[in-house]
Amino acid sequence: MRNRRLMLLMAVALVFLLAGSAFAKVKLTFWNGFTGPDRPVVEALVAQFNEENPDIEIEMDIMPWDTFMQKLLPSYIVGQGPDIAGLGAELLPRLVDAGVLAPIDDVFTETNLTREMLAPFAVDAATYKGHLYGTPMSNYALLMYYNIDHFTAAGLAPEAPTNWDEWLEAAIKLSNPPQQYGFVMPTKQAPAVWHLLMWSNGGGILGDNGEVLIDSAESKEAVKFWADAVLKHEISPIGLTGPETDKVFQTGKASMHIVGPWMTTGFTEAGLNYDVAPIPEGPVTRATVGGVTSMAISKQAGEDPVKRQAVYRFLEFWNSEEAQIKWALGANFPPNRIDIADNPEILAHPWVPKFTAGLAYARGHLVGTPHASEIESDIYDTAIEYILLGRKSVDDALNEAGQKLRDLLK
Repeated sequence: MRNRRLMLLMAVALVFLLAGSAFAKVKLTFWNGFTGPDRPVVEALVAQFNEENPDIEIEMDIMPWDTFMQKLLPSYIVGQGPDIAGLGAELLPRLVDAGVLAPIDDVFTETNLTREMLAPFAVDAATYKGHLYGTPMSNYALLMYYNIDHFTAAGLAPEAPTNWDEWLEAAIKLSNPPQQYGFVMPTKQAPAVWHLLMWSNGGGILGDNGEVLIDSAESKEAVKFWADAVLKHEISPIGLTGPETDKVFQTGKASMHIVGPWMTTGFTEAGLNYDVAPIPEGPVTRATVGGVTSMAISKQAGEDPVKRQAVYRFLEFWNSEEAQIKWALGANFPPNRIDIADNPEILAHPWVPKFTAGLAYARGHLVGTPHASEIESDIYDTAIEYILLGRKSVDDALNEAGQKLRDLLK
């Protein structure tokens, strides 16, 4: 009798053990850098997913982008990186080459997502060496923000300039340093404003075929034009990071600013009377930076069938029609799904249609370039900083940058 009771207890324990195993949560770690006014929307969507999927728990860590970029690869190398990383698509090549990310070519067969429903620019940005390494977390274009009250007070029409000559003329007229600057321009750790200015004049950092353009005549001409505006006419303070330029505009100390949709909420809450407009057309073309944040999967999570399927469910949720409408209306970003761009709520939004229109002439900043972070910080940012600090001429700084870039690419 005692043995039978013991066997019965063991059987019951086994049943509970198996049941517990069957209903154990799959825990996924998720890192991203959405620390701005868009953060509450990210948090709300992750919370919704966790609530609707009791068998999966997303543990999210949001940190500043510079911290994120410094921490991500070392964490992966020692086996402590996140299962999901919401990262700038320009970082993908380096991480793929380091062997820390998993390809997700089967995501369109394992989920209800289709390639056709997602923005082509965002999908292409996450494709490297013939494989897909992420689905979009966000996509955006940089636009010009302008302070309507400043324009009116200066006797200007409350409309954004449409070309470089109008832009420079307005920036000079609106500048009264240090109380007010016509156009606040970042030097480092920022959206690539100087790169889009090079594009607008037919230059750039790298060409479509990988040729070095940063020291081309077209790039030099663009940088000289705007460096002269900063140094001679004092249209902008010098040496600021992207977040610092946001603060200058938000506090009413700048009249024009170039940034993405994530700052609309902050500027609105600050009580600014502002609008957004296309980047003024340059001597050669109209250009802007188009950005993509991709959700990538770690190699470890990708090789674990249970985790991989859990991640796919999150990717599918994030790009569902319901979630993307919430994302667009809450964060003011264009939706990742092109099949909902004509949703009445989205069309009625004050900002989203304008940023969506900007994608038509947007280009990816160093997307698909394995050394994007080094090019950004050590070559591009450094050259612009040397020029604006008066340490080097435009010719010398960009010639040196061009040589460094060629050496790096070898």
